[in-house]
Amino acid sequence: MIHLLLSLSLGTAVFFGLSFVAHWGFALAGGLISIMVANYFLGRRVNKAITALMEQVAVDIKNGKLDRAIHSLEGGLKYSRYQFFIKSQLMAQIGVIHYIKKDFNAAFTFLKQGFARHWIAQGMLGVIYMRRKDRENMVKTFNRAVRYNRKEGLLWNLYAYCLLRLGDRDAAIQTLVRASKKLPQDEKIRNNLINLQNNRKMKMKHYGEMWLQFHLEKMPGGLGGRRPPYPVSQRKRIIRR
Repeated sequence: MIHLLLSLSLGTAVFFGLSFVAHWGFALAGGLISIMVANYFLGRRVNKAITALMEQVAVDIKNGKLDRAIHSLEGGLKYSRYQFFIKSQLMAQIGVIHYIKKDFNAAFTFLKQGFARHWIAQGMLGVIYMRRKDRENMVKTFNRAVRYNRKEGLLWNLYAYCLLRLGDRDAAIQTLVRASKKLPQDEKIRNNLINLQNNRKMKMKHYGEMWLQFHLEKMPGGLGGRRPPYPVSQRKRIIRR
């Protein structure tokens, strides 16, 4: 990306400049330091712009202006040429909003290009594959998601839930057995594992609105029609490279 190329160019120039007047080891160290410093300061500029964008998107989502939020995020894609992973993270955010709107076809296009560490986006992609009866891609998606997000109990339960919806109770049990090894203190995982082993239904509604956003069940007491909140915890984190 542009920032990396600029940083490498500066570091190379520093290395060759110092190599004429100092030991090559000193020149190499100077070049590497120049690369890191340049990349840091160049990255700060883009990160400030992305942070401001995300704050505005959060306001738009809170006010129910989802189309405006999508438009803002699409505008932010221009920053992807400067740093790695910005595009995949913004694509994941756009896909999540489309999914929340129940525009699953549009969501699918973006979620496929989403960041693997954005577990909510990956979970939504897995659900779409489940709805399409595409077990192979569903399993691949969830396995990738849990590999990068091992501590997300809802993600593990969602994986098992989708397997169960496809009629594979044994695979759902094995998934929660894996999850219980990663999260031995998670009572929701443990209780759902017991439910599956005793041929009972999984209980997901205790996750509240975090569960609602996947549009797989409706909450009792009239909550089913409420729009789930956007996952704030995954909205702002932009990884810089």
